[in-house]
Amino acid sequence: MAAESTAIAVWARKTLLLIAALTALPALADDVCGNAPTGEKALLWGDLHAHTAWSLDAYAFGAVATPADAFAFARGQELRLATGETTRIDRPLDFAAVTDHADAFDVMYLCTDPLYSDRAYCRAIRDARDARRGREIFTDYLLPIVVDGEAAPVCDEPGSDCDAASRGQWRRVQEAANDADDPCRFTAFVGYEWSATPAGSHWHRNVVFRSDRVPDEAYDFVRYPKVEDLWSALDRTCRPEDGCDVLAIPHNINMADGGGFDIDRESSEVQALRARFERLAEMHQEKGNSECLPASPDARSEDCAFEQLPDHLRDRAPADDSETPDERWQRSKSAFYRSLLTRGLIAYEGSERRSNPLMLGAIGSTDNHLGTPGRVQEDGYWGAMSMLWQDDATRLSSSGYNPGGLVAVWAEQNTRASVFDALKRREAYATSGPRISLRFDALDDAVSAEGACASAQGAVATAMGGTLLRRQRTPRLRIVAGMDQTPLARIQIVKVDLREGTIDEQVHAVADFPAGTSGTCRVWEDPDFDPNAPAYWYARVVELPTPRWSKLLCERLGRCAEHPEADLMIEERAWSSPIWYEPGPGADPGAH
Repeated sequence: MAAESTAIAVWARKTLLLIAALTALPALADDVCGNAPTGEKALLWGDLHAHTAWSLDAYAFGAVATPADAFAFARGQELRLATGETTRIDRPLDFAAVTDHADAFDVMYLCTDPLYSDRAYCRAIRDARDARRGREIFTDYLLPIVVDGEAAPVCDEPGSDCDAASRGQWRRVQEAANDADDPCRFTAFVGYEWSATPAGSHWHRNVVFRSDRVPDEAYDFVRYPKVEDLWSALDRTCRPEDGCDVLAIPHNINMADGGGFDIDRESSEVQALRARFERLAEMHQEKGNSECLPASPDARSEDCAFEQLPDHLRDRAPADDSETPDERWQRSKSAFYRSLLTRGLIAYEGSERRSNPLMLGAIGSTDNHLGTPGRVQEDGYWGAMSMLWQDDATRLSSSGYNPGGLVAVWAEQNTRASVFDALKRREAYATSGPRISLRFDALDDAVSAEGACASAQGAVATAMGGTLLRRQRTPRLRIVAGMDQTPLARIQIVKVDLREGTIDEQVHAVADFPAGTSGTCRVWEDPDFDPNAPAYWYARVVELPTPRWSKLLCERLGRCAEHPEADLMIEERAWSSPIWYEPGPGADPGAH
């Protein structure tokens, strides 16, 4: 007991020191934008996951846009693709990050701009690209790096300094973002992707920094092969007291095959690093939706049927011969967003400190590889990166991809500090593309339902992404939602709690609008609230059906009868970050 008390005291002292350090962060966002209403937050839209020709896979398949071009596109500038076609975002974004693959920064610096080395390795990459053999570059040059963690063979040649090349490319990445950042009008974040893909499983993280104060090195999978290596390196070199802060955002978790979230085997120190850096998860992008999977491979669930990539759910997960199909399914399911949140509840209940290492807010982004962040329109979507050179008829055979999603934040103003801090406190949410407005919060107990809907910004006890602490009274959750271009059809709340070791998962219908509605405010009381059960809730807002990009394409070609899998209507949607309930003593371990 004495040892436990000592450990708690040490942890408390460290927490207080970290709080003190964070309060010393530069207050850039506090007084930059003179037109920001005091005490109010604006809804801002962004994309935190986009690639350009500085990513080897994007380069291989014909991307020509630089990070500067991508940021300009996000602000509304037209972009010309390698095919000669031009494209433009339907509405400018408020913020964006370009997250090119750091694992091949050295290759891109040596073999393309700026060095264009004449080494045989580099010539082979450029020649294959010119001949439109992108799949060859992807398979022979990129996969050994991100799957096997092998340094590129060019790094072993005399005179090649790949460490210096990687650092040089990282400096260019920073310069592009810093040049594009325009406080109060457009926020450009410095970032990159750590692209661990062991055995083909996607354990990827987007690393996004709060300011221009960043480490001298972009920590990649080759040099930092475990996710805890990434966190430890960031912990050493990106310290709040030095003005540096950072988020590591897992994405494409529908293809993680259950990996990258090994909290059952992690020490409390590693879990604390996870909770500090991983405060969000990207749960919608062009490679599919990651909200949830049905209970088994044979189950059908409207709840978990949105924009799933059909080619991997049963077959793609690597497995040994002893695994049954159901075991493989459950392993894949365990890394989907809702499963991760539920695993966090279990970890909270089982930990002495009542600490939850998987408190993940929800964001969407595109993961496009053509330098077009935020380009989420269904009409005219060309497909994934490898489909750029395909004709429309061929694209129909790979119609499982989608244009990707967006991330929204409620922030005081449009600056790096303000938007980043909103992301960090998880006052953020995901959409599958539309700009649906959404607030989700827990009300102050003293406020009436009528009063709560009279003021969208007032009466809040806990905003989305926050935590309700032990209470006896049933919390009242408020959803304020507004349509983008299509009326809203349904308002739902997903609720999961843990009662005496048993997980209870429910989807509650809060409101249905068969003919659609432009907006609504609803106050909902949980009918099954148990003050002793840890829980989380998040809101889901669903639009009326609209034609999917593949349907628009097959109708234009007159070939929907040949491609029934493409002839689909979809119900676009938004997902709030959760509100958690903790019945025991404790706090969000990454809040500070």
